[in-house]
Amino acid sequence: MNSLKNIGWVIILFIPLPSFAESTLVFSGIKGSVNSDISMRVLEPAYKQLGINVEYLPQPGERSLKSSNSGAVDGEVFRIVNVQKRYKNLIPIPTSINVLQGIAFTRNLDIKIDGWESLRPYNIGIQVGIKFAERGTKGMRRIMVDTNEQLFRMLDSGRVDVIVAAHANGLKTLNALKLKGIRTLRPAIQEYPLYHYLHKRHSALVPKLDAVLQKLKSSGLIKSTRQKSLKNLSNNTDNK
Repeated sequence: MNSLKNIGWVIILFIPLPSFAESTLVFSGIKGSVNSDISMRVLEPAYKQLGINVEYLPQPGERSLKSSNSGAVDGEVFRIVNVQKRYKNLIPIPTSINVLQGIAFTRNLDIKIDGWESLRPYNIGIQVGIKFAERGTKGMRRIMVDTNEQLFRMLDSGRVDVIVAAHANGLKTLNALKLKGIRTLRPAIQEYPLYHYLHKRHSALVPKLDAVLQKLKSSGLIKSTRQKSLKNLSNNTDNK
């Protein structure tokens, strides 16, 4: 009888148990994106509550999505809603972790911003892989480049009339390149809540992580994290 009990314990020891005990998860994100940095500042404490460390792998916009969708990494730091319709291996976490303000930047034009259609008469520059800008300017006259730096230099040289970028990323690039005479056009063209995406192999983590993010949102941590980051970039930022 004892021998049977011992065999039973051996079998139990070798049955794989459900676990979230990956010591580290790696998330790809848009290279040079301030919103990636802000979102990671939200995700790090959230995952820490689940006993998981996280790392950030910056990549060009489209390559980042391909990496996360293929399973080469564990997920995507952030994207706008419905990315999973095209990248079907990605699962969104329901609670938003950040917000993206789509802003038009120009040198000389006085454009009254009233949604995307107000940009149609102009030559527009956008960054490849930045989905909100690709969708919003579809069918318009546009030039697409690989980096935010190229985008702002193209505007500075007069190759385009206006460029579209995330507000936070635009401020960072202007500070880094020290370009003069470029200004933001208000209001924002559009605002988007941003969501964290996990590869489907981590589907069991989704409800647990979402519960943690809901608590962080209710506590005000998610909003204050964004506000502090934008304040560091510009004293004139509308920290919305």
